[in-house]
Amino acid sequence: MPETTIAHVRYRTVYDSRGIETLEVDVITEKGFGRAAAPFGAPGSRGEFEAPAYARGGLRESMAILEKTVIPSLIGMDAAEQEKIDDLLQRIDGTPNFEKIGGNTAAVLSTAVGAAAADSLKIPLFKWFRRDEGWTLPYPLGNIIGGGAHSLGPAPDMQEHLIVPIGAKTVRQAIEINLRIHDRVGKLLEKKDPGFAGGTDDENAWAANLNDVEALQIIKEAADRISDEEGVAIGMGLDLAADRFWDPAGGVYRYDREGASRTARQQLDFLGELIVRFNLVYVEDGFNSNDYDSFSLLNRNFGDRCLICADDVYASNHERTKTGIGKGSAGAMIIKPNQVGTITGAKRTVSLARSHGMKIILSHRSGETPDDSIAHLSVAWNALMIKTGVKGGERLAKLNELIRIEQDFEGIRLIEWGTASPVNRA
Repeated sequence: MPETTIAHVRYRTVYDSRGIETLEVDVITEKGFGRAAAPFGAPGSRGEFEAPAYARGGLRESMAILEKTVIPSLIGMDAAEQEKIDDLLQRIDGTPNFEKIGGNTAAVLSTAVGAAAADSLKIPLFKWFRRDEGWTLPYPLGNIIGGGAHSLGPAPDMQEHLIVPIGAKTVRQAIEINLRIHDRVGKLLEKKDPGFAGGTDDENAWAANLNDVEALQIIKEAADRISDEEGVAIGMGLDLAADRFWDPAGGVYRYDREGASRTARQQLDFLGELIVRFNLVYVEDGFNSNDYDSFSLLNRNFGDRCLICADDVYASNHERTKTGIGKGSAGAMIIKPNQVGTITGAKRTVSLARSHGMKIILSHRSGETPDDSIAHLSVAWNALMIKTGVKGGERLAKLNELIRIEQDFEGIRLIEWGTASPVNRA
């Protein structure tokens, strides 16, 4: 019997970073052990095209299906046959988008199976996810000031105001720079707003009484200072999560904090102004997830100086990504395994995107666990960036794992950013 044969599968509920119950799975083979815990996107920030987190009846219904159908089918299978097991999960579900058992359920099983195979074979998880050479480390994309669905109280309309140390020489240096900028922004917010009490959002980004432009101005001030001190170029970015403030009936984006409404054309012009004014290197989900054409216009106009990134519009889904590629809608895309349900499904989408020159960003969810599998996926799949947040144990678990990989495997270095990308400071 192979050492990677699945002997036992057990599961439990644990709590994510928001205190919401979620699923954790252990897969035990003859010689190894793998564990994965499911992250959970906020109700206001989960995309309409991603797989539902759990069964229609919720987590308890997913667990019942696990107990009755899925686990008995997995016992005796070879964990080393990842594609075969992921195909089994898809067949048991019987729907195109894991509507029966849920994307979280499938994703934790798929990830735990991979982790068990890697442990059985005594290799790191990133080498299991991709066994040939050429692994690289991603840049950490850090959320500094939050807003949108992730924040309570007065906050910017856009969901994330981001930085990435594109001039860093090591992943450890990049993580440290993000932490320093986060701390400096907190001090600047104390000076700007006497009522600021150090509050943070779901991802440990600062929750502040600002509009989006004010948030970018403060981050730029902090980034300029750290850039001068470190001699490292630092880029800035945005994740609008524009679905949240899109009004389909009115055909406008409603910025409640700013007190403004913008048509798709005005949104395009507004984003273009921000890209130029703040030298943004990254803009994610600038339009609603049905508007491929506006994404395409933004990418056509500014893609040579700023990464236009698709998240909810592609939802890690192979067919939606193919449609977006055909329209030239983005130069980069977010990958979240639980959006699509399995490691094999996510890898298929990654292969399609990379074959068309797109950059990959592995991403956490707003409700997270200490599971560090996306750190390994970002290395295995040569992601340009990993989006984890800056602070918080569940966020740092991923970043700390990248530090370990960098130390333990000296030949694995930061991926090259590219000379054509703009920077905040030289």
